[in-house]
Amino acid sequence: MGAMPLRSMASPASGHELDNPYAEVDWENWECLHSMSHQHQGQNDASRDGFLEMGYRHLAFSNYYPSAPTYPLPAEYLAKHPDVVAAPNAEHHSFPDAGLHFNALGSLLATGYGGNVSAAECAVTPISHRFEKLETFNDARPWLGVYRLDLRLTGSEPMAKAGLTIEGAHECDFRGGFADKGPVTGRAMPPGNHTIYLRTTASAIETKLVYDKTKLSVTQFRLMQGANRPWRDVFRAALDGETFDGKSSGGLLHANGGGLTLNHPTGKLADYTPMLDFDPRVLGIEVWNQLTSGFGSSRGFYDLTDGPHLHFYQLWDDILRTGRRCWGFFVKDHNTFGRGRNVLLVPKLDGLPAAGREAAALLAYRKGAFFGSVASLAASDAGEVIAPFDRSDFRFSRLSVRRDAEGAAVAIEVAVAGNDPVKRPNIQIRFITDQGVQSVADAAQAEFQLKRDAAGRLIPQFVRVEAFAYPKTHLRGEPLTAEKLRAMNVHDISLLHDQKAMRGPSFASADPALRAPIPIVDMIFSQPLRRV
Repeated sequence: MGAMPLRSMASPASGHELDNPYAEVDWENWECLHSMSHQHQGQNDASRDGFLEMGYRHLAFSNYYPSAPTYPLPAEYLAKHPDVVAAPNAEHHSFPDAGLHFNALGSLLATGYGGNVSAAECAVTPISHRFEKLETFNDARPWLGVYRLDLRLTGSEPMAKAGLTIEGAHECDFRGGFADKGPVTGRAMPPGNHTIYLRTTASAIETKLVYDKTKLSVTQFRLMQGANRPWRDVFRAALDGETFDGKSSGGLLHANGGGLTLNHPTGKLADYTPMLDFDPRVLGIEVWNQLTSGFGSSRGFYDLTDGPHLHFYQLWDDILRTGRRCWGFFVKDHNTFGRGRNVLLVPKLDGLPAAGREAAALLAYRKGAFFGSVASLAASDAGEVIAPFDRSDFRFSRLSVRRDAEGAAVAIEVAVAGNDPVKRPNIQIRFITDQGVQSVADAAQAEFQLKRDAAGRLIPQFVRVEAFAYPKTHLRGEPLTAEKLRAMNVHDISLLHDQKAMRGPSFASADPALRAPIPIVDMIFSQPLRRV
């Protein structure tokens, strides 16, 4: 049974009327640990080295097909980089009752399967490929025997068709209880993307695709598998683990750390509130995802229509207005050289054993003792994004609640530091509540007075803090004043630039317009302080 929204009653004198995720942070002594909650790659030393070059020290890669933790990291690598902190994580997907992807920070759950037909095989017609070591469909655990065949055909003749035959599996209705829809024999496949859900009748699937190479080419041919179970079942397996046939799987590595993040939330508020209410360890949503128009588009991935793209950002505040606790996550996703990271606030880690460092990082995620960073990108004069990419030292150096003698909250005090004094000398701090932007300060420290109603209750349901470190000019010399920045939303600020990117490692798409501006502003976002 799901939990109710995280609310409680408290008197002002109790000192607990405002839930502050930073209450235990020792700002003078704790350190910033750059982390990832949703980041693919990291499966070889070269990839991991790239993330170290960007300033990451908490590596929690979240790959899929299969959705299995990239953990533990190789002992040789950890010995070479003793300051690296690792954690299990994976991206889980394919739920028959929800169009959702979620990450499981600190969870040992592994789901799914992945098999690709190589490019060399795809260049030969007919393609005959055998996918082996599959689970055979069983009514007791049907999700294990259901797979998804993805096929992409390209060609200039729309009437051209390939013929697909599959042995060892029948097509099934993924949303309809995996009902058998019969065999696939000589099916005509025109140019385009095709997905067929299959339930196995054997432990191997034989596929044969006949096509005319003069008219068609095969650019994707893969058999994949996700969780194939209701989201509630997979949430519980990720958080608490489960046992089948005497074999345990899933569960959190550290009981008091980590949790689930709801990825690229392109849906509506009502889609996510049941998930956030399911368990307190469902931590929040992605507010920035580089692959989904940054702060989010309801239209989905790679939306290039006119903005502002603020769907995730607005959804975050919509959730907070309901009284729910919801942490905001900032991620690159598949875009290795894009922007978006979480900066954890943790005690000094030197001297702690690996398990202690991992526990400290996951505890910061659980408590919300972190902030989001969407930083500028380093670039050459030629317009190529270069190392250290989006690494930034711009940070919150204090975020605390000032209280009166009786312990009642009076004001929120904020200070920031670490901005580049030459490239980004100007600072702006914004305080956001359920009523929108309520106060703006053009300074490195600011205070937000907390108002109360006639009954003495705090008026704002929540308070978030955003801060920007920005240059004096943009577009190669056009003034960028405090007044001009005040008039911009965060989407527009994220696009401020001096030059456009040339093709290089910053591009994860064939469309150069997708990541054309090389941003010049460092942006940081606190977690909400919430009225309880």
